[in-house]
Amino acid sequence: MSHKIICIQVSELNKSSLYMHHRLTTPSLCLIEDSDDLMAQIERARQVLLSNELEEVVLKVTGINWFFELTKRYGHNTVSYLHVTPYKIAFSGLVPPNKEPYFTTPYIATTDILIDGCTLKKVELDKRRYTLALSMVKELEVKEVELEELSNLIWRLDEVGNSIHALDNDCINSLSAGCDSTLLSINEEINHLEARLEKLELYIEQLLRRLIKRLFGIDYGDWLTHISAGTGNKVSLRFEHCSYHNKVITFSGVGITKAGKVGKRYQSISVDIRKEG
Repeated sequence: MSHKIICIQVSELNKSSLYMHHRLTTPSLCLIEDSDDLMAQIERARQVLLSNELEEVVLKVTGINWFFELTKRYGHNTVSYLHVTPYKIAFSGLVPPNKEPYFTTPYIATTDILIDGCTLKKVELDKRRYTLALSMVKELEVKEVELEELSNLIWRLDEVGNSIHALDNDCINSLSAGCDSTLLSINEEINHLEARLEKLELYIEQLLRRLIKRLFGIDYGDWLTHISAGTGNKVSLRFEHCSYHNKVITFSGVGITKAGKVGKRYQSISVDIRKEG
């Protein structure tokens, strides 16, 4: 198991002149040890996120070192918080007698701090789990169809708007007084549909992560290996993204080298859950 210290720059949460006094007690650096305990806390928070479909979980933690440039010392009475989102983490803190956090680190990708040397997990579908997850598979199929129809509608409206705009520009006289009004209505409808599309994409992503957790017992950050039954080719990667189409789940992320280290090449693993199930 590798051992490393991660150093992150710190900034103020409140830059208003009302909080000028915070600058005197704001650290310049946050140093964290990439330890098993920290990884366990991040993993527990991610499980809470996944189970409850939350956007962020905040935990009060210990063992975080804050370096204060003004005094050239570490603050031993600093209160620290860990912020965990589906993809990233950050740390915030305060120095008593303050009651609320007033400094923070930027959010960094969770996968950037995961310890090298994690155990590779085999991507293999449990048939019993597949039966229990059938309702989730069906819902995902319905949402995928809805997503495709919504995307097509946006594309068609955009084509109509572009055509009207092009015709209006090509004509010597304006086509009609209502042309601009029509274009405005089309743009408003596209904006409305794109907002719906964004929410639907987020819901599908959350649903797919829940399905993957149910079927394979894995989540973002886990190291995966898959050996093709047909070719015997072996692919190992750090699970960072996923997609779903026609009952095929694709896991993607940075590849794992033969030496058991995170590499640079982007890899993917596709699993047809109809064949596996």
